[in-house]
Amino acid sequence: MNKDYRFQNQQKGLSIVELMIALTLSLILLAGVIQVFLSTRQTYQTNEVISRMQENGRFALDFMTRSVRLGGYLDPSSALPKPAGIEGGCNVMAGDIPRCTVNGAGNTSDTLAVAYQVPEDPTDNNKRRDCAGKELTGANTEKVLVNVFFVEDGSLKCSSYIKGNSSFSWFSQKQSLVNGIDRIQILYGLGSGTDTVKQYVSADRIEETGNWSDIKTVRIAVLANSGAPSKPAAPQKDYYLLDSPPVSPNDGYVRQIFTTTVQLKNTY
Repeated sequence: MNKDYRFQNQQKGLSIVELMIALTLSLILLAGVIQVFLSTRQTYQTNEVISRMQENGRFALDFMTRSVRLGGYLDPSSALPKPAGIEGGCNVMAGDIPRCTVNGAGNTSDTLAVAYQVPEDPTDNNKRRDCAGKELTGANTEKVLVNVFFVEDGSLKCSSYIKGNSSFSWFSQKQSLVNGIDRIQILYGLGSGTDTVKQYVSADRIEETGNWSDIKTVRIAVLANSGAPSKPAAPQKDYYLLDSPPVSPNDGYVRQIFTTTVQLKNTY
């Protein structure tokens, strides 16, 4: 009887001290889990904005370099006069877009115009398309196309027209290619005849002499952004694109300069 009585009077459950210790340990573990989650989320967001910025810069370079590589191209059977490759020598505005290569004032973006006869694309049923993907049909396939690249409203855009039309009109106009582009700056490598490049100059220097046919290479610099602020926000800094004055945006976006040099093989 005494033994059963002792068992019935033993303490059951937890003491207040044990409960407080358990709660404290649980809170510490929960705080650690939350910290890991927040850190992982911030790392993911940072990687995402950096990836978007890199994608914008690389796509912008890709669109322009593909056209520049074709600059001056004519089909072997074509009887057209050979274009210079980089279309210059005019400051005429068609609408509100310069239709030739123009050097932007200060750190304003340059405008690049590339002239060539569009070759057939065997991966696209031998179709011919302009820089925005619009198909050339009929008599336009036998003419020289000019692709004009420029930056507007934070995007790389492209317009195109058929060279040699008696009445000027755009074939396609202000087609957005890549968002998240702040600036483009371009320098042109000059060399007479079959000489190698001797100097790089801006479009306004070439405009003074008119020697557009002496351009052998094109050096392109693109300032691309992430399209959204990073967390934490990216610090303000100066960005130098080739020969232009620095730009110092302060909006928290991640930015990077992408540069490449392209040879005009069809102008020799």
